[in-house]
Amino acid sequence: LLLVCEVTGTIPDALFSLEQLNILVLSGNPVTGNLPMGFSRLTNLELLYLANNRLSGPITPLSNLPRLKELFLPQNSFSGSLPSELGNFTALTCLDLSYNLLSGSIPSSMGNMASLQRLELLYNKLTGTIPATLSRLHSLTYLDLASNRLTGSIPDSIGFISALKFLGLNHNLLHGSIPASLASLQQLERLTLGDNQLSGGIPAVLGDLPVLQNLVLFSNPLSGSIPTALGKLTNLLGLFITDNQLHGTVPSTLSNLSKLQELLLGNNQLCGPIDPIVRAMRNLSVLFLRGSQFSGRLPSASSPSLTQYRVGGNFFSHGEVKFRNCSAVVWDTSGNCLAGSLRVCGRASNQRPAAGCASFCGVEVGAADPLCGGHGYCSVNAFTAAGECVCDPNYMLNSSNSNACVSGAVGASLASGSAYASLRGSASVLSNGSILLTGGAPNQQGAAFASPVMRLFHIPDKRSPCGTQLGFLAAFSFAMSPGGQGRGGEGLAFVVAAASSEKGAIVGLGGVGRRSVGVEFDSVLSVKHSDPNDNHVGVNVGGSPVSLASATAPLILNDAQTKHAWIHYDPTSAGTLRVFLSSDPVQPLTPTLTASVSLCSALKPTASDSLFLFGFVALSGSQPQRHAIFSWSFTTGMSAEASTS
Repeated sequence: LLLVCEVTGTIPDALFSLEQLNILVLSGNPVTGNLPMGFSRLTNLELLYLANNRLSGPITPLSNLPRLKELFLPQNSFSGSLPSELGNFTALTCLDLSYNLLSGSIPSSMGNMASLQRLELLYNKLTGTIPATLSRLHSLTYLDLASNRLTGSIPDSIGFISALKFLGLNHNLLHGSIPASLASLQQLERLTLGDNQLSGGIPAVLGDLPVLQNLVLFSNPLSGSIPTALGKLTNLLGLFITDNQLHGTVPSTLSNLSKLQELLLGNNQLCGPIDPIVRAMRNLSVLFLRGSQFSGRLPSASSPSLTQYRVGGNFFSHGEVKFRNCSAVVWDTSGNCLAGSLRVCGRASNQRPAAGCASFCGVEVGAADPLCGGHGYCSVNAFTAAGECVCDPNYMLNSSNSNACVSGAVGASLASGSAYASLRGSASVLSNGSILLTGGAPNQQGAAFASPVMRLFHIPDKRSPCGTQLGFLAAFSFAMSPGGQGRGGEGLAFVVAAASSEKGAIVGLGGVGRRSVGVEFDSVLSVKHSDPNDNHVGVNVGGSPVSLASATAPLILNDAQTKHAWIHYDPTSAGTLRVFLSSDPVQPLTPTLTASVSLCSALKPTASDSLFLFGFVALSGSQPQRHAIFSWSFTTGMSAEASTS
């Protein structure tokens, strides 16, 4: 057994003289270089852990390790193809090569790895089809091939892997129908087939999977209706079938899914009432029905666990929304058939009916009053339940009057309807309204700050250091490209900075100026700044590049793919900031990072200086990295007496 910490440089040749070595752990070190051929001398090696380093090159030097049982190489930069010699590892039980740059096809010889229980190849550049020989892996319980470039259909023979509990094929280029043979996987707990090109209907036999907990089918051109047999999945916790071409009504049998926590049916052509079905789901935390054709009464929102309620863009005609905890729910009811006043959390909010509601819903809707200057509709602030304008395309909120939408294309693409007050450094606005902070050249710095400035503290007089402090919720989508030679640039950060002290400088990813708080999405390992690795999220205060708290990101930040982030700040007690990160546009249940932060101490507001800017900064450093913000929204609310601790 050899566990080595704080190793830098390349793997030392001296290791290969330890020919009786059984276990070698070098994970979490900034080890660089290729794998030495000396590994072939460690023929007694059973466990090899090289995760989360900076290793590169091919993995072929590991081809002659006959006793190897566990091989963990994730979060490196290994490239080249998977060697066919992997099929000789008949003793191997766990193989994790995820988050690398491996390419080529999956060798059919991997079907000879008879002892394999866990196979993770996600987040690589693998191409070709899924080999049917994997069906020979009768001990396999976990198979994750997500986020590659796999093509072809899902082989029917995959149903022969009877021990399988997890099957992950998300984010590939798979086509054809979902094979009915998947119903043979009676121990399957999670089936993820989202973001592919799968067509046809949802097989009714999927309802015969007795222990299935998550069914993920989003972003496919699936058609037909939702099978009534899915109501038999009584252990289901998450049903994700957004962004398909499903039609018809939702079967009443889904009301049997009493354990369901996440129901995402939006962006389909589903129609009819759904309130009785949702009402039976007492454990829902996320309800996403936006962009469909549901009608009738607004669905129930009585679950005490509810955090997201998104039912906009349908044909709901009446109802009252009552959340157990109004301040904890992000919600949207806009663009329905609701006319006049909708009561949300006991307060009235004006609604403008969506176009075409009178004919589709079969109800009489009155003409909308000229709300928001005639160029928008009134929605509801997710925290305060107060009305606020959401502007039509090519209009944005007037910075001096939040009840008026004025002409302005820049704000059209932003979820909050806000315009950018200033762009700094290399930042620019693209034709689609996205913000490009850095454009792909080294040593660029860019920043974008929104308008209007926001008040985070209500300070009645000088005797109250911070007065009453408001919480906030920021939600945004972004992408970061790899830097030169696959390495990262400096990354980007969401920042809150004092409006009075902001002079236009960009000071690190910690924020702008000393009176600031930033959440960094960093793709470079800086030892002097105590970074945990080169793919992390951190909270920085006062412009410092050293994070107050940090955590490894759950996905690769600089792979040029769209990421979605949510930042919640709860001002109660000493203040808690939570950062959620996902590749999907639905907030995860578990935060990536939780940190105790006092905005009072960090931002130092006064009665005459309590306005703050919100926006983004990015630095490419020595690498030619691009940073883009595609959409964002910001909401304040949840007041509490500020603490100076």
